[in-house]
Formats: sequence, C-alpha cells, structure tokens
Amino acid sequence: MHQPPIWVGDGEEGRLIGNLEKMLHGPENSEERWNAGWYAQAYLNPARYVQRLSEQGYAPRLMLDYSGVLLEELDKLSHDGTFAHYHVQGEPLGNVIAQLRKMLAEYPEAVEFAGTAYSHCYFPATPERDHEAQIMEWRAVFAELFGEKALARVRGFWLPEMGMLGDGIEAVRLVRLMKKCGYEWVILPASALARPEDWSTADLENQVHRLIIEAEGEHEEIVCVVRDTEMGIRQQSGQNADGCIGTARQRAGALQQASRQAPALVVPTSDGENGNVMMFEFFPNGFAPLFENQAHWRDIEFLTVSQYLDRYLPDGPASQVRLAAGGGSWIGGHHSWKAGERRVQVLEAVEQLSRDVARARLGASPRDEWALEQAAHALLVCETSCYVYWDSEFWTEQAYRCLGWARTLLPTP
Repeated sequence: MHQPPIWVGDGEEGRLIGNLEKMLHGPENSEERWNAGWYAQAYLNPARYVQRLSEQGYAPRLMLDYSGVLLEELDKLSHDGTFAHYHVQGEPLGNVIAQLRKMLAEYPEAVEFAGTAYSHCYFPATPERDHEAQIMEWRAVFAELFGEKALARVRGFWLPEMGMLGDGIEAVRLVRLMKKCGYEWVILPASALARPEDWSTADLENQVHRLIIEAEGEHEEIVCVVRDTEMGIRQQSGQNADGCIGTARQRAGALQQASRQAPALVVPTSDGENGNVMMFEFFPNGFAPLFENQAHWRDIEFLTVSQYLDRYLPDGPASQVRLAAGGGSWIGGHHSWKAGERRVQVLEAVEQLSRDVARARLGASPRDEWALEQAAHALLVCETSCYVYWDSEFWTEQAYRCLGWARTLLPTP
C-alpha cells in the first residue's frame, strides 16, 4: 500500500504533503474527502481485524506491505490530530501507527510485513546507485516506528509494483543487495519468470523456488515466492471465503497429482486500498470468514510466507527458476513506467539529479553534509513510481515540482 507525496499551493506557499493528507483536507462533502476516510480505514483494518479475530480465539494470518512515505504520513496524521478528528462509520480513526504497533507486539505470529522501497520506486526505472538508499531508508522508518525487534522479523522483500529487472547483471546486483540488507526471500509475479518446459501454472505459481541468476560470470540466487495471478485478480474482484478455499484446493490437487513434496502455497496479492472491493468488502466478507469458519476447511492451513518456509522448506526449495528476458511486473512488462515521451523525460531528469547528488557528495566539506543529506532524501521522494506511472500532465507536473525542490537543497559549489 502506498500514497505518493504531492505538492499543494503555489510559489512560496507551496509545500509537499502526503496525498492522503491532501484528500482528507479536500472540500467538504467532496468525493475525494469521502474516499480519503475509507483509504485511511484500509490502512487501519489489518490491526482492527487481527485484534478482533485473535480475541475471539481465531488465528488470522496476513502479509502486509506499506511504503516508507506512507508509514511516515500515517505517523504524522496520527499525531497532529487529523485522524483523531476524522470519523469513519461513526468512529474516530485514532492513532493508526499505534494500533499497527500494538498488532505487531501482541500478535507477532499473525502478521508478517515484507520490506520494500522507501518511496515505492519502480526499481527497473530507478538509478541503480539509489537502490540501496531506497531499501535502507524504508528499514530505518520501519524500525523507528515499530522497533528493531519488529524489523528483525521482516525477512521477505516486496518490489514496488513487483517490478523485477530484466538485465542479468543488474538483477544479480539487486538480489545481492537484498540479501546484504537482510532479506531471505522475494515475491515475484509469474511474468518476471521463465516458465520451464512442461510446467503447469500451479507448478510455477504455487511452489516456492530458488531463483537462479547468472550473467557475465556472476552468480546469485534467492528464495522466490510467486504471486498466484488468478487468485490476486479474484481477491481484488471480491472473491468470498468459499471461493478462496475452492481455488486453494484446486491448486493443491494439481501439485499432488504431480507428486510435489511440499504443499501448495497460494499467495494472492492486491492493492489494499484501491477499488471498492478492497476498501469495503475484503476484510468483512473475504478475510474474516476464512478464519471464523476455519473448522470447515481443516485441509487448508493459514501461514505467513516465512512460516511456510520454516515449516515445509527448512533446507530451501529444490525447484529452480530463472528470470524471463526483460524481467516483468504485476501487469506484465515495464511499459507503464518506462515508455512514452513524458515518462522518459521525467526519468532522464531523475537520473541527472541522481548523478548530481552523487557528484556533490564526492569531496563535500563538512559544512555541506546536512544539505546533502536533505537533497539525497528529496531524491528518493522524486523516485516514487506514481510520478511516471500515470503519464498525465498533473503527475508530470508533480514530478518536476519535486525535482525542482530537490535541486534547491543541493549545496552551491
């Protein structure tokens, strides 16, 4: 889940805030402001439902992914009174971060966060020199809000937009970086992987694999979990608990017929706040009934990804997969982030800013250190995927305003 930073106001009154904050302060009775409350509740729902189900004696399981800039915005709105004074269905939102923190502290077995990039950057379109800063800044934000103990339980990595590099040597370096930063597994879409000959969809999407990457004499590998494409689509479309269980049983049957050793792992992924289904229906109609009726489907086990790996693949997976030529994303290729005149121009401007920040750091004097840190952080914000994905005048303008702001922070030679 993610909300991009956005500029409001003009000239000296212009300021950068989170998109959720901008929506919450929209015109009274506007659709934007109405939607904002439901978006905010979507970010709170994991804590609400995990606590409720756990207190009722059930054992919920949930994977989550929040961008760093969204976590910072939720923290700000939790402490400046915005959420305390905003009501959804008659209840104040309250301190969202505090409730997520309580969830992680009291029900650590129920929820697993996956690590991601600070500003939800699309890695295949982001300067490689900034990849480590994006990953480490997210970890810093998460640790500050939820503690080092919670961060130590973050073992998997969720690439924003599930965007995986296609260039072999760049993919080697990205996987190496993930492992350097402490990640043990990565979730990928099927489109980013080359399907071995004679493999079925279940063979590819419902098993855990060892992703092997070899290029220019370099070798790297990491445990790879694959998104169940159809289940993700059905979840986003409003599939109920019975439908979810039926599909999971089909996947299990397909792998049992193929004599696979470990049970099928079904991992749907969806935008947690986008669309009416995820905002209004998923938790009450899809998520909660899975656990409230668990006695009716004892052949189905609910686990987080790391729990599955620890229980069924303690020595790692035996099957191997390799990247598809060109990599991929949750919608197939990279077109929506890398193609088109506006996108290319923005990405070129980001690349130039990245070069300039890196150059300024070389031999910088101590008096410039603070300014350079501010400029480097602003660069990460400029790399949010939203600025190129939508390919519109509004979002292009947002990108250039952000880039201009970042340049003002660079110390003058």
